Amino acid sequence: MTRKIIIIVMLLAATTARAFDFRVEVAAGQKVYFTIIAGTNTVKVVNPDWDSYTPPSGALTLPATVENNSTTYSVVAIDERAFQGCTGITAIVVPEGVTRIGRLAFAQCSALESISLPSTLTVLGSYAFTGTAYFGNNDNITDEGLLFIGAYLIASAPSSVGSAVVLPEGTLGVGNMALYTCSTVERVTLPATVRFIGEQAFNGCSSLDTLELLGAVPPALESNAFTDVGTFTVLVPCQSGDTYRSAPNWNAQTIVEKCSQAGVEIADAPLPTVTTVAGGITIANSGQEGCRVSDLLGRQIARCRDGFVALPCHGVYVVTLPGGKSIKVMYR
Repeated sequence: MTRKIIIIVMLLAATTARAFDFRVEVAAGQKVYFTIIAGTNTVKVVNPDWDSYTPPSGALTLPATVENNSTTYSVVAIDERAFQGCTGITAIVVPEGVTRIGRLAFAQCSALESISLPSTLTVLGSYAFTGTAYFGNNDNITDEGLLFIGAYLIASAPSSVGSAVVLPEGTLGVGNMALYTCSTVERVTLPATVRFIGEQAFNGCSSLDTLELLGAVPPALESNAFTDVGTFTVLVPCQSGDTYRSAPNWNAQTIVEKCSQAGVEIADAPLPTVTTVAGGITIANSGQEGCRVSDLLGRQIARCRDGFVALPCHGVYVVTLPGGKSIKVMYR
C-alpha cells in the first residue's frame, strides 16, 4: 500500500512540473517564459503551459539576452507553439541571434499584423504564422502569389503561382512548406543570398523541372524538401557542382553546372552532335579537352578523349563540356 501511494505522489509531481526555467517581464504586463538549453548560456522562448497563464498583448519586442540568477543568456530560439493563440499580440520583433522559429509558434495570433524577423534565422517552422492578421491580409501576397515576411518566403497561394518563380535578390530563406502543392511550377530561381531551404518547401511541386541556384555556396537543405516531386535538375554556377554534391542532402539531386565563356552563355552555343552506337555514344564537336561523361549521381564514367565513350548500361548520362556546360543524354 505504501508503495502505491509513493508512485501516485511521484506522478502528481511530474504533471505539475513547470514547463519553463524562468520568466522575464520584458515590458509592463508582458511576461515571457524561457527554458535553458542544456550545457549552454542560451535559452529558447517557450509556452509555460499554465491554465492561469496571462499571455502578452500589444506590441511585443523579444530581448536578445535575458538574465537569471546573475547569468546572462542569449535568446536563440522560439519554441513550437510558444505564442500560439495569443490573440492580443499586435506586433512582434524577433531579435538578431534567434536562429529557429518553431512550428505554429505564432499560429492563431489573430491580431498580429506587424512582424520583424532577424537575418540570423536558419529554420522557419511550418504554419508559424498561420491564422494571423498578417497571413490573412491579401495585400501582403505578391502578384506572383507569394507571401514573404521580410526576407523570408513563408507561404504561397498555389492557384496564383505560375510556371516560373524567381525569388528576389536579398531573400534569405525558403521556409517550411513555402511552395507546398504548387503543382504548376516548372522552374524556380533562387538568388545567391538564400541560406536555407526548409522542410517540405517544394512538397507536391509535381511539375518542377529545374531549380536554379545563383549562389556558389549551397543553402542548408532539409532532407525532405522535395517530397512528392518528380525528376528535376538542379542548375548551379560553374565550378560549384562538386561543392553542391558534397553538401548535406544535395547529393541526392541531379546537379548540373551552368557556365559562361567570354561573356556568352554556353547554353546558347551550338550543342555537340551526340550519336548512340554499339557499346556507347560518340560525341563530335565537343572540344574533347575537358569533356567528361557522368551518371546522374555525379560519378564520372569516362572522358571523351577520341569522341567515343563506352557506357556500362542503358540509362541517362550527363555530358559535361569544356567550360562546364552540361547536357543529358539518353543511351538506349
